[in-house]
Amino acid sequence: MAGMRLSLVVLVALALAGCGFTPMYATSGDGTGLVDQFSSVQVAPIPDRVGQVVRNGLMDRLNPHGPPGAPLYRLEVTLDEAVEGFGFRPDEAITRENLRLDAVYRLIRTADEELLLEGNAHSNLAYDIVQSDFANFSAKQDARRRTAEQVINIIVVRLGLFLKSK
Repeated sequence: MAGMRLSLVVLVALALAGCGFTPMYATSGDGTGLVDQFSSVQVAPIPDRVGQVVRNGLMDRLNPHGPPGAPLYRLEVTLDEAVEGFGFRPDEAITRENLRLDAVYRLIRTADEELLLEGNAHSNLAYDIVQSDFANFSAKQDARRRTAEQVINIIVVRLGLFLKSK
């Protein structure tokens, strides 16, 4: 049984090596990696509270050692948040809400203001509406935080794929 597992691991490793697979955060031959490219991205301010959360999350992921001194790129993000009630009781009271966070992101080269990458990221999260106002407030805040985290993850992965291919 152990020999079969070892054979399978070796086979998978050989198949991945043959297809040109490289880990996203691996360093290249010259010692630079995606982390170095991320550190040259400046995240532009994003309005509203959820914008602050998204910007701070992006800065934590892209610039963990602080903002770049001379950024090569600027990341601009526009957010649109919508809350929609669905799920109704017989008295027409809402029992469930869906929070949707849509983001449009643009990566711009700062040297010549050329648009290099543009895309959309979306996240949906549903939560129950109950009798307690505090519970409803907490559920909505948690939904905002979680949708923001999902949007951040999508943007970082797409940005990483773009910068890795350059």
